[in-house]
Amino acid sequence: AIDTMLKMGASMDPAALKTGVLAHSNAIANMDSKGVATLADYTAINAAIGHMISSVPASQTMDVYNAFNKFNLGNDVGPYMMSKVNAGDAKAAYQALMDFKDVVKASQR
Repeated sequence: AIDTMLKMGASMDPAALKTGVLAHSNAIANMDSKGVATLADYTAINAAIGHMISSVPASQTMDVYNAFNKFNLGNDVGPYMMSKVNAGDAKAAYQALMDFKDVVKASQR
């Protein structure tokens, strides 16, 4: 799985990677005393990740997904994780992730 991720990373647009690195670096520099990034920095990181992923073919993204899917973590992980958070917040976060995925996929080469 790590090899598949490294291959995907090596295929990413260098400018998109640089933007992602700088977004993370800025977020680290601007974290508050609790280690939390600002909303603007968090937004910049997610935008950069989207551009990085969209710069590779969809087949490589799916290769990474499928490589991790082979770990077959079982059916208890999801319910366990849901038991630790507010269900409404988790569902909203998941929907936001799916919306993000759709935007990235629409611009993927």
